[in-house]
Amino acid sequence: GLKSIAFPLMATGTNGFPKDKALDIALKEISAFLEDNEMDVTLVVFNREAFVLSSSLARDVRQYIDDHYAEKKEAAEVTATTVSTEIKTLTDQLREMSSEDEKLRKKLNEVLKDKGFSTIREVLDHIEDVEEIDRKQERVDKFMQDDAANLKLLEQARKDAEGKEDVDIKRLRIMVDAMGRSVEAKRKDMNEMEYRLKINRDKQVHITELKQGFERAAKDYTICDRLYKLVSGQTRGGKITLEQYVQAEGFDRIIAAANRRLLPMSDHQYELRRREEAADRRSNTYLDLEVIDNYTGHTRPVGDLSGGESFKASLSLALGLSDTVSSSLGGIQMDALFIDEGFGTLDKKSINNAMEILVELSGINKLVGIISHRDELKEAIGQQIKVSKSRKGSWYTIETGS
Repeated sequence: GLKSIAFPLMATGTNGFPKDKALDIALKEISAFLEDNEMDVTLVVFNREAFVLSSSLARDVRQYIDDHYAEKKEAAEVTATTVSTEIKTLTDQLREMSSEDEKLRKKLNEVLKDKGFSTIREVLDHIEDVEEIDRKQERVDKFMQDDAANLKLLEQARKDAEGKEDVDIKRLRIMVDAMGRSVEAKRKDMNEMEYRLKINRDKQVHITELKQGFERAAKDYTICDRLYKLVSGQTRGGKITLEQYVQAEGFDRIIAAANRRLLPMSDHQYELRRREEAADRRSNTYLDLEVIDNYTGHTRPVGDLSGGESFKASLSLALGLSDTVSSSLGGIQMDALFIDEGFGTLDKKSINNAMEILVELSGINKLVGIISHRDELKEAIGQQIKVSKSRKGSWYTIETGS
């Protein structure tokens, strides 16, 4: 390295560089080379002009470097030999330690397995600090002290129990528990009896206070009960209720008014009458009708009448109801009466009788309307509303009869 710097400089001399420039470069390169190779060399230049690069200086510098390098090399080889020996020694020691470590690991695993541990981490989890060990040791010591004291007490108890009979503590405890439950049950029963006795005494006082009022109420109740049974027909003898009595009385008035219409329409053959006794013994209904046949002198149910006879009876009852209402309730008039069919079951004579009565009614400010298809009625009644129908619908016409 130094040769590659010095010789080119010496060859060029003043021809390649100025003296000052060449000298500066040579000094810097030589100093850097010596420092890199750890060589302690001091270059002193007293007179830059007197310094002359020559082959003699180059040989001296080269000889110095070779000598110094040889010393360094020899020292380095010694050091390398020493280090190699130490490395071999350490390698042997490491091999021995590795073998010992393997043995110790196997032994540790055997110990862990024998103690019930699978890994070293489980062992570490059970490791406690010194303070905790001290606390547990104190507990152990206290337990040992207590155990020693208890042993002394037990020995003293055994001495005290010498010559005494054993007692069945379990049986006695069972008996005590049973007696305790019995006492508790009896105490509970006693409390309940005392509570009930107190309640009954309070009720007795209250009943005594209410006795006079109750007796008066019982007397009033007896009167009211007898009156209620009398009115409701619950007395002996099958008497009717007050409501049925009032209904029967009103119905008798309607029947009387109806007979004034039925007798002329039936040529005085039929007359309506209310049954005195209910047809069904289990019922207290007293509004059943029967018919008296004046021609035979016998009575029969209204259900045995023919269609025409039933129409006459129904018309008579309707007119009788109208007359009764008008006479009983002053100021109330039934001014209209509509009869729907029924004329088809009457013979000609019955129709004439019924028409006479209806004409008579229409003459005393009553409107009587008849809905029928009988030709006799169409001819007898001049004012008509005729209703006709076809596929297109129904329509009506009014005839005034004028």
